[in-house]
Amino acid sequence: MTDVVGIPGTVCSPAVFDPVAALVPGVRAVSWMTAPGPWTVPAVAERVARELTAPVVLVGHSTGGAIATTLAAAHPDLVVGLVLVDTGAHMRRHGDVDAIIDRFAAQWGREALSAVLDRSFATPPPADVHADLLAYAEAVPSAAGVEVLRSQRDLDLTDVLPTIACPAAVVHGVHDRARSAAEAEELAALLPDAELFWAECGHTPVFEAPGVVAAAIRSVLDRAS
Repeated sequence: MTDVVGIPGTVCSPAVFDPVAALVPGVRAVSWMTAPGPWTVPAVAERVARELTAPVVLVGHSTGGAIATTLAAAHPDLVVGLVLVDTGAHMRRHGDVDAIIDRFAAQWGREALSAVLDRSFATPPPADVHADLLAYAEAVPSAAGVEVLRSQRDLDLTDVLPTIACPAAVVHGVHDRARSAAEAEELAALLPDAELFWAECGHTPVFEAPGVVAAAIRSVLDRAS
């Protein structure tokens, strides 16, 4: 059985992958933000790669998508499939990233983190789930949030994506307030072997629409076999 490794977005708990793990055997998510730095996208990609003992399917959500793409390009022998969830080739259309970085640098804490979490869902998660997600975010070092977003802001994967030959899927929540449908279409067009999946949800389909993400993973696994 091929393992499926989930890479969450910035300040996002690995627990957001639990609904997908309930549907697809072998799914596990990494907590890259609570591990020691550095927290640039390439550095995190290399740390995740070092933990892999066999080829996997990577599922990258948001910032995790940039990490997964970077890892897949650098280590094609370790990645048999790639699923990118509500992310993009670059952040040029992510208009508020500088404002988020500035707020994280100046006002890291419950209010700033809660605002980022709240806009990650089209429908708020249950109160107990929100509390758990916020508690995870508060345990993340502020330097991690600032460093990785600066790194992602300055990263353009437009020329990297066409070099990734493994089967891929792009999943996009149509009510995402951070990333546009056009960004998902661009991402799918740049990948040589990608299928595009739409989900009736916000920025976090791994939690909000796990059935769609599970279908994308199964599609990649089928094409990789």
